[in-house]
Amino acid sequence: MFLWPLGYIERMVRYLDVADALRERITSGALAPGEAVPSAERLARDHGTGRDTALKALRVLRREGLLLLGRDNVVRVGPVERRPVTGAADAPPTVVDVPAQAVVRARMPTPREREELGLPDGVPVLVVVLGDVEEVHPAAETGMRWPRQRT
Repeated sequence: MFLWPLGYIERMVRYLDVADALRERITSGALAPGEAVPSAERLARDHGTGRDTALKALRVLRREGLLLLGRDNVVRVGPVERRPVTGAADAPPTVVDVPAQAVVRARMPTPREREELGLPDGVPVLVVVLGDVEEVHPAAETGMRWPRQRT
């Protein structure tokens, strides 16, 4: 049996804590669109982590489309749209019936897929794979329905 070194798991997810704190500042309006984000060194100092942890948190938020690298090489807050919280009863615009043998995975779209689907940067896609056929769907606009399992 393999045991992780003491504190290893906690260190692995520290970047998510930093990303969550910065995401909250952005979505609450404390950091406005276009405003420069604190440097990785400053984030590391403020959160008691290393610079690499802060850089990883910044990469997460850039992939989500919340942060952009400006022409002046300064990381800035991107355009933020407040998304209404949807209840469990709200259905997504598109529901895909997934065959029992299919595999569904999430990934970032290729540039061609992003263009064809009209997706902004940072929006993932859901890929339904059945044999050698793939269907690509925007993750934010698609729900998946699997067949009921017989017991």
